Amino acid sequence: MRPWLIDLETCPSTSTWALEHSEALAHGACVWTQRQTAGRGRNGSRWQAPSGVLTASFVLHLKTATPQLSLAAGLAVCHAVEDLCPDLVIGLKWPNDCILTTAAGQAGKLAGILCERPQGSPGKTSVVVGIGINIDPHWADDRDAMLMALGRTYPPTSLAEHTATPPPMLDLLDGLRRYLLEAAGLLQAEQWHRIVDSWRTRDVLHGRDLTIAIGSEQVSGRGSGIDDQGRLCLDRTDGPMALTSGSVMRW
Repeated sequence: MRPWLIDLETCPSTSTWALEHSEALAHGACVWTQRQTAGRGRNGSRWQAPSGVLTASFVLHLKTATPQLSLAAGLAVCHAVEDLCPDLVIGLKWPNDCILTTAAGQAGKLAGILCERPQGSPGKTSVVVGIGINIDPHWADDRDAMLMALGRTYPPTSLAEHTATPPPMLDLLDGLRRYLLEAAGLLQAEQWHRIVDSWRTRDVLHGRDLTIAIGSEQVSGRGSGIDDQGRLCLDRTDGPMALTSGSVMRW
């Protein structure tokens, strides 16, 4: 029995459902479906979720806002996956992608994360952490066209492509919840410094030439890691820059 798990047969978006019901859900509650029909990513993009993709959203009720939560959530995904697939090593692409890099050096997006706040929740700092992980997806025939439409510069990958037996989704949900609760507890105790060093060891952008979209503009530079606040640092000819938001277009 998992009293914290809300298992929906189908829904447009687990995060939308969790946001609409967040006041009634306990800290650590998880909304899960095996058939999500209208998932979404950052900046209004669509999250493709065919069967075989884990789609779940976790509700966290916090005392104070924690701007580093999305970074910590990415690390939680890495730990949960590696516990069940110990031969894999997952990297992190600022701010919210989990990247699996093969022995041949080929990178693929394994998971994405989206943190959202419910509207109109006075007196409570609640966050819904939406997570999508490619376990054994049944990709459509137009996978390449889908990637071009989404503007991806690297392909998705899945656990099934790199493990003989992908882990059961429920086991992965157990691990995700445990690590997310631990991360939230550390952040609420102002212990971000205990997380950031582990995050840096998985930073796939460090030392790479990057192009970042910020609104309608783009900036370029050499990635130099994240600072103590979780901002992406760029080395540029006109001096260093630290970004609090943006989308990595090329790396």
